[in-house]
Amino acid sequence: MKGERIRQAREISGLTQTKLAELIGITQAALAQIEAGAYTPSNDTVTQIALQTGFDASFLSKEEPPVEFPSVLYRAQAKVSPKDKARAHRLAQLFFEIVLQLKRRLKEIPVLLPRINTDPVDAARITRNNLGLSPDTPIANIITTIERAGVLVLPIPLAIDGFDGFSAWVGGTPVICSLAGKIGFRSRFTASEELGHLVMHHPLRISVDEADGEARDFAGEFVLPEEAMRREMFQPVTLSSIAPMKMRWRAAFQFLAYRAKDLDLVSHNQFRYLMQQMSARGWRGPSGEPGDSQIAQEQPKAVYKMVEVLYGQSPDWNRLRKDTGVPLRLLRALLAPSGRPLNGPAEVQVMGRSIR
Repeated sequence: MKGERIRQAREISGLTQTKLAELIGITQAALAQIEAGAYTPSNDTVTQIALQTGFDASFLSKEEPPVEFPSVLYRAQAKVSPKDKARAHRLAQLFFEIVLQLKRRLKEIPVLLPRINTDPVDAARITRNNLGLSPDTPIANIITTIERAGVLVLPIPLAIDGFDGFSAWVGGTPVICSLAGKIGFRSRFTASEELGHLVMHHPLRISVDEADGEARDFAGEFVLPEEAMRREMFQPVTLSSIAPMKMRWRAAFQFLAYRAKDLDLVSHNQFRYLMQQMSARGWRGPSGEPGDSQIAQEQPKAVYKMVEVLYGQSPDWNRLRKDTGVPLRLLRALLAPSGRPLNGPAEVQVMGRSIR
């Protein structure tokens, strides 16, 4: 019995040691010993843990430890709680582990992503070239493009305010995890920033703040190439003049305005005025910009394709659950295109009911 498996299941379920111990009728100290591997629980205790977390006893009893998934370093703002970060990380760890089980039975996709320590603008241009993209035209679908290059994009069914996503090289696999609840073209920007981290920052040679700055510069050149922006951003740069660019380049007004500032196509005062105009219209708030709610969000497809190949066009979810030991509701949330965010502390299906 691996105590780390129990801890993994508990953290994914959003339960503290104290709460889970209370639910299963033991002390917090005893549960801490179990998770540390210092004490082997009884079969009855394992059954109770399985009931409260939703994970099968077979999952909790796995001999191999959870896959090593690097800690979340990027885009985790200070206001994000350690508990939320831990849950997002655990979900990513589990998701990747499930995908590894699928990948072992399928043909490997070659990784075309460069790993270079260079200027962010040059890195973005090199990456565009490696991915077979033209140097100065819009990218129709960033998620599909990077999946074809061997990047594993994992949509984490968890919405956390101020936390958009994170990335890591896990073994030889580049992984981008995107959190739920983003609107408009935010997911494209997040994917591009995390792509920059994968290309430039593994291993990390600079501070996290510097890395985030470089990732933003990478995303600017990757999504809105300088050559094209200088050709298409007519003077004076106004909200009206860049409006046609929003849908053509699939980029938010704010992103276009920042890009104009970075390329010195607007002065500091002009940029501030543009942002004031957007604020006055309510475009910088939670409701987003005009038309955002009608924009079809780019969705990763590679993982679900694996599921379809191995478990049928209408997947046999019960067989997949048996193979993984993961709660059915959580499997669907992770793997199915229509999976919805897990907003509750432990929103999983066990024996036909939703538990916490």
